[in-house]
Formats: sequence, structure tokens, C-alpha cells
Amino acid sequence: MRYRVDLFLWSFLTFLLKECLGEENVTAENITSLRKSLLRNYDPYIRPRKNQADPVIIKASFYVHRFNDINEKEETVTLLGILRILWNDEFLVWNKEQYSNISSIEFRTSDIWWPTIALGNPVGDFETFQNPYKIFRVSSSGEIEWYPAGLYSVVCELNLKKYPFDTQTCDFIFSILGYPYDDVIINAEPSVLEVRGTTEWKVEAGRVSGMPYGKTGLTASFTLRRKPFFVVLTVLLPLSLLSVMNLFVFLIPVESGEKISFAITTFLAYSIYLSAIGSSLPAKDNVHMVVYIEILMVLSVIMMVLVIVQTRLFFYYGEHQIPCFVGKAVSDKNIERSHLDDSKNTLSVETSKPLKTRTWASSMAIIDKVLFIFFSCILGSVSIYYFDLMMAKS
Repeated sequence: MRYRVDLFLWSFLTFLLKECLGEENVTAENITSLRKSLLRNYDPYIRPRKNQADPVIIKASFYVHRFNDINEKEETVTLLGILRILWNDEFLVWNKEQYSNISSIEFRTSDIWWPTIALGNPVGDFETFQNPYKIFRVSSSGEIEWYPAGLYSVVCELNLKKYPFDTQTCDFIFSILGYPYDDVIINAEPSVLEVRGTTEWKVEAGRVSGMPYGKTGLTASFTLRRKPFFVVLTVLLPLSLLSVMNLFVFLIPVESGEKISFAITTFLAYSIYLSAIGSSLPAKDNVHMVVYIEILMVLSVIMMVLVIVQTRLFFYYGEHQIPCFVGKAVSDKNIERSHLDDSKNTLSVETSKPLKTRTWASSMAIIDKVLFIFFSCILGSVSIYYFDLMMAKS
């Protein structure tokens, strides 16, 4: 127990001694003198290398907090992130022991060299990153760190062919401006922190990599997968139910007079869904879901035309015989046949029952059944085909 107390006291005294010999001796005059000494012959327009043939090595990493917005209509992506930039300035190196053990001091951004960085694919104007604090903290080894943070908005070309089961890859390109590749080189850390997506998107993967040879910068790539549940629940499921309900127009009796109004109502519902989807997606002609809705609308128009033809045939030609059955129908008049009953030796008269003719009115129920089965097969085949296209893995 006594050994531990002695060890604690010795550590405490050592700490006080270091503080007395170090930080307490640091004064404003010492810092000002050191800053003037370092900036005496400093040129902020020259790369911080004593041998100008040597490149400036910049270590960079990108940390993302969350995705803020993904706009399919404008094809833009916005996230909240921090870009970490670290480089070494060979002109800003000093011996701490010669300068009151000063380990780091601050410099104004206008007094020293720092890299000019900008987004390579911005949404708006092409602007370079600024340091809002107007200062950089430099360590005695010449190491400088910079953390430009904020909302980064970039243009991302989206492939919505498999919407709403699509996966997108978006790149955030950070470029070093004003210097060729051999003068300033970025070494990018290969990974990023875990990123939060949005309510509609999930971040599958994220990585940071350098740019191809000949370009100075880094690229942060993110793979985003859409969460399809909301779109399936609000669009695909109602469309599927609507397409099934559209088939039941053939089960409504022609006599009711409601076939045409039912078909038109279903067609208008398709139009509303197509307008809603078109207003939220970019104008592209290869979206499977849009093509699927267009096919459903074409089938709905064909059904509506057939229903109109059916109604006209029923009300205007209902009592007319169907042309293909002319000559096969039996007359409505009773046919009397007389024959001799051999067993009773009496003359009997047999009256045959009248046979109904095949008219348009009497055939509407059969026509409705045939059309119901026919369009059910077509609708099922089209739905299976397009759902398979939308859900297929690349």
C-alpha cells in the first residue's frame, strides 16, 4: 500500500515539474517571436517543400454522418460529411526545446500555403472550399490538419430502370486545383465510417479511393439501395388490385348499363397513378414500372372499347342472330308431327319444343366469360414478366 502511495506522489511531482518547465513559461512574446521567425522568408504561393521537385503528400479521408436528401427528379444527392486533410509543411518546423516547449501555434490562412480543394461534380456553381475560421493550427513537426465540413451536394446520374427495386452508386469527387499530378499527391484512406441512410434509402457500402493517374483528388463512392416497401404499398399494390378489379368489368351484366362507366373510372385511376409517378421521376424512357403502367392503360382502353361494342350490340342488335350461327338455329314455330301408334292403333300428334336462336343478347354472358379468361391470362403474363424485370439482380 505504501509503495502505491509513493508511486502516486512521484508521478504527481513529475507532472508538476513538466508543467513548470513547459507551458507556464510560454508567453505571448514567445509565440509571436516564433511565428515571425517562421514567416520571415515564407512565401504562401510556393509549395511547402525545400526541394521543389518533391511532391506534397496529402493524406485524406472522408467521414459521413448521414445522407440528407436524394432527389430522383433532379438526380442530385446531398450528404452531411467531413473531409479530413493532412499535410506537412517543411518551412514550419521548429525545435520545441528552443522555443519554450511550444508544441503548436496558429497561423492565418493568408500567411501559409494550403491546398485549393473543390467538388468535381457539384450541383450548383463550381466553388472551392473555404476555411471559415481563417486559421490553421500547425504542430512543431510542420503537420497541418484541416476539416472542411458541411452539406455536400453532387450530381448523380440515376439508373431507375428497376424502380422501386433499384440500386444506385453515387460518387463525391474532391479535386485539388492549380497543381499537376506530380506536384500534389493525395493518399486516400480506403474506408469511411458507417453511414446512415434516409427513410427511403439504405447505404450498402462506402469507400474512398484515389483518382486515376494524371488527376489529383479523391473519390468517395457510395452504393445505395432503395427501401421498396413504401412504393410497393402505395403504388404497386393499388395498381395490382386495380388491374384485377378492371377484369371484373366483364362480370357486370350488360343490362345494368354500368359497364362503360366502370371501365372509364378504372382508366382514369391508371392515369392518376401514372401522373403521380411521372412527376417524381426524371424523364427517362427505360423505367420498367412506367412501361408496365402504360401497358395496363392500353389493356384498359381495349377492354373499354370491347365493352362499348358489347353494349351497342346488346341494345341495338340484341334480337339479331349472330352471323356465324345463321342457318343452324331452329324456327320458333311449333312443328307438329303425326304418326301412328302401332301398339294402340291410334293417331297421335306430337308437338316439338321450340329451340331458341343464337342472338347477340343471349350470347353476351358467354362472350363475357371468354373475355374475362382471355384478359386474365394476358394480365397475369404481363405482370409476372415486368415484376421479374424489376426484381432481377444485376
